[in-house]
Amino acid sequence: MDDRKKDPSVVLPYLVGRPLPATEVYEAFGYRKSAYYKAAHEGRLITADNLIKVATHFGLNAVDLLVRYGLITVDAVADFVDSGRPAPALPKLADLYPIANRPPL
Repeated sequence: MDDRKKDPSVVLPYLVGRPLPATEVYEAFGYRKSAYYKAAHEGRLITADNLIKVATHFGLNAVDLLVRYGLITVDAVADFVDSGRPAPALPKLADLYPIANRPPL
């Protein structure tokens, strides 16, 4: 995969379905601008923890991001699903609450 296809500032707007200001991308990763670029330059940006954080921020599927960035294979995901392990219980509607820093859908 070439670097442009790995660049979150290219991939995330495509997945989210709208243009994303750079500040929103930095925020999703939990970095300020300079720290974001430093982490990217040092190869510390694309980690499982960061991608899960970004997926949560944008309401994306975390497993999809992990597969897209090569941190887990489709075969590993399929093996896990086929293993028959029970899925985690979904929260009850009464236990859910709005997240103040996200706009309503």
